[in-house]
Amino acid sequence: MGDLFRITTQFLHVFAGVLWIGGGLYTLFVQLPGLMAAPPAARGPVLAQIAPRQIRYLLRVAEVTIATGVLNIIASGRGQQLSDPLSSRWAIVLSLGILLSLGLYGLTRAVIVPAIQRMLSLGPKAAAGDAAAAAEAGQIIERLKTLGRVQIALGILIILAMVTARLS
Repeated sequence: MGDLFRITTQFLHVFAGVLWIGGGLYTLFVQLPGLMAAPPAARGPVLAQIAPRQIRYLLRVAEVTIATGVLNIIASGRGQQLSDPLSSRWAIVLSLGILLSLGLYGLTRAVIVPAIQRMLSLGPKAAAGDAAAAAEAGQIIERLKTLGRVQIALGILIILAMVTARLS
């Protein structure tokens, strides 16, 4: 039963992590450019449908990734090594991966979600011809693009840390 639990939690952790980081890649490289290529009048209704679902999806797979990561540490039997995070290469890279994952999740919750909510509130105003709302929406889009790149960089570092930990 112990091996089945360990294998299951590790599979779920890796699968959820792929969905989390892959969702960010899809958003940055496919969805956002496609949305920006659409006529401005069409962007608001599409964004209003996609954004809430996307945020819920990304937050849930992030939470599953983090929760199964904790279970994975327990299942590995190596959790005590984290009491001294500089004691081994495994502890160092796993601690780094944990911190980066929590940072990425916090960035999404504290910065990205409010920015998207603000975009959704500005959309109808900008569509109605409010120049100030349109200008602010443009600034938010640029900020979200930058944050998306930061998310991808953090995701790559997290994956690198997890692969390094796995091989340690």
